[in-house]
Amino acid sequence: MDWKIDCVVGIDPGASGGIAVYKKNELEGRQVQALKMPKDMGALASFLTYLKQNYTPIVFLEKVSTRKDDLLSGGAMGKIYRIEKMMENYGALKGVIEGAGIPYVMVHPATWQAGLEIRVKGEEKPERKRRYREIAQKTYPSVKVTLWNADALLIMHYGRWALANRESWVKANLPEREFEKLF
Repeated sequence: MDWKIDCVVGIDPGASGGIAVYKKNELEGRQVQALKMPKDMGALASFLTYLKQNYTPIVFLEKVSTRKDDLLSGGAMGKIYRIEKMMENYGALKGVIEGAGIPYVMVHPATWQAGLEIRVKGEEKPERKRRYREIAQKTYPSVKVTLWNADALLIMHYGRWALANRESWVKANLPEREFEKLF
């Protein structure tokens, strides 16, 4: 497939998440950047509009969902409120991406982790986060990789890999109205 895409964005949503951007035609050392997830959706909308005006981007957005044990935590109203807020913010994030007119693919964490062959079942979260930071740093040595940007960098990296190796998966997961824009 002959993609027009010259900019791949990976988004790890959430207050402590990040955004990673790969710009194909930039100079070495300037091709990849990582940003903290903006607190303000207006700032994110401005950034995405800039990308849309200057590149042909695609976003790989980590899918957020609830787990059965999140909802069965008997009486943990604080946790339920945080989950509701997270889902509300996720919906707003998708709306900002759509409003900027950028095609996006939602990708489940298990999908991008398995695709990059970095998933280890049963691994504790702190250990996994440190390991992902090390993998992202080796993959993108020009970026100062931290715990907040490592997942976004790896999601973006998965997006680049999927465009090269899983075209049919990308096509199947794009909103239909967006497909024609990309090739």
